[in-house]
Amino acid sequence: MIWVIVCDGSIAKVFQKQHRFSDLMHLESFTHSHESTHEHGKDKPGRDFESGTPARHAYEPKHDWHEYQKEVFIQQVSTYLLKALKEKRFSKIYFICPPKIIGVFRDAFGNSIDMHHKQKLTITEIHKDLTHSASPEIDNIILKEEGWK
Repeated sequence: MIWVIVCDGSIAKVFQKQHRFSDLMHLESFTHSHESTHEHGKDKPGRDFESGTPARHAYEPKHDWHEYQKEVFIQQVSTYLLKALKEKRFSKIYFICPPKIIGVFRDAFGNSIDMHHKQKLTITEIHKDLTHSASPEIDNIILKEEGWK
């Protein structure tokens, strides 16, 4: 069984293919409405004095909340995928996402797979944002990527 994950920072779609030439079947959709960083507060950052001069500097915030919410969303989708993997619902998975999102998936999903499942799983990454594309277009991208078309 082949699963295809099409995702950006706030939308994830999970598709399934019975075999490489079958049509994509939509299984699940996830959405996440995360707030922008400025919606988490308008306080000015803390200030620091220079030790030898009267100059002052503002501290930079440690987190960009918007990016953090994307990571939380990817963690939620990864949890769903890990559960499905343990239930043996797929043996090959395509991640079709922008490069930054794929990196978060690698950390969340790839690092959580045990060796037994890692040996039996094929992971393919396609660095594109196709979250607003129709199933046939996504299927064509996969077929071209694999050299099947």
